Amino acid sequence: MKKALYKLTEYILIFLLAAFFGWLYEIACVYYMWGCYIDRGVLHLPLCPIYGFGILVLMIIFRKTRNFFVLFIGSALIATAVELAASYVLEYLFHTELWSYEPWPLDFEGRISAVSSAIFGLLAALYLKLVRPLIGKIYKTKAGRYVSAFVVVLTVFCVCWELRFL
Repeated sequence: MKKALYKLTEYILIFLLAAFFGWLYEIACVYYMWGCYIDRGVLHLPLCPIYGFGILVLMIIFRKTRNFFVLFIGSALIATAVELAASYVLEYLFHTELWSYEPWPLDFEGRISAVSSAIFGLLAALYLKLVRPLIGKIYKTKAGRYVSAFVVVLTVFCVCWELRFL
């Protein structure tokens, strides 16, 4: 049981970091394109959960893949397919366009862009090759216990924070 909780906190940390990095990426893109800060998070925290879920799915799909190029291309293709499908579903459900790549080169209906696909592929491959192994190494040391406890406290804080706004 203790080992399962330990592993769970490792995955939660991977999720939270990816969601936070995704939020930073979104903020940077919006600032670059429009020159102003717009909070792109869907929560009341600096997180974009789609990036967290995305990295967990990519971890499962590419769990045995070591080749950076395969990670890059595979991640780019999967992220692009998900983004394209999500754009149609979200537009249908909410009757609004939540993002547009129209000003980006090589876009398709403003829903996806070859540039954003390459960025997603690169960032995902770097995360899987650098961040994920680093977290695994930390969890194998004595510091892993403290990190695990911190993740539990952080998760409780995040849930309580969000529930406060419901």
